Amino acid sequence: MLIDRIEIEQVEPCFADETKIRLIARIPTDVSELLPYLNALLANATYVGEGGGKHKGAGQENSTAYAGDRPALTFTRGQRLITVYPRRVTIAKAEDVADAEEVLAWLAERLNYVCQHREEIEPVTEGKIKIKPLDIYGLLPQTNCRECGEQSCLAFALLLLQEKHRPRDCSPLYREERWKGKRERLEEVMASLGLPT
Repeated sequence: MLIDRIEIEQVEPCFADETKIRLIARIPTDVSELLPYLNALLANATYVGEGGGKHKGAGQENSTAYAGDRPALTFTRGQRLITVYPRRVTIAKAEDVADAEEVLAWLAERLNYVCQHREEIEPVTEGKIKIKPLDIYGLLPQTNCRECGEQSCLAFALLLLQEKHRPRDCSPLYREERWKGKRERLEEVMASLGLPT
């Protein structure tokens, strides 16, 4: 399997930083089986397998709801947040289309490398990424309305990462249509980290 190019399908302004873009790109072939190998090569990634959520022992129920594709691999490259699914890629905080094209070319090269060197790479199906509260804060309305019971949206973001809140505890995020994009991206990031949505 060689990937010549990963094509950009949709570009929109980034929610976390209006000076940047976010995008969805299409991978021409299913890369599900390559994601654990790519995870092994990346120092800052989180892998969510077919079952989604955190890996649990036999007999334990997985309560993480996730509407997106599985498996998924989320990682950062510079300031960019990248999630690779079986046939698509999402990138947040890209500088511009040229920057995104460079990232996608790099990703295609990495996927081709792991495909060609699978025998030499030990696959990793555990996550390693540390998303910061500020990354989550960028996906919230940032109104500090206190409807969640916290003093600020930043405090709420920290508690989301500690699993003391769920995204639905932010009423404006779900009540107001203008936050739909942020809500969807937050749910996607939370699910990719194996956190409750």
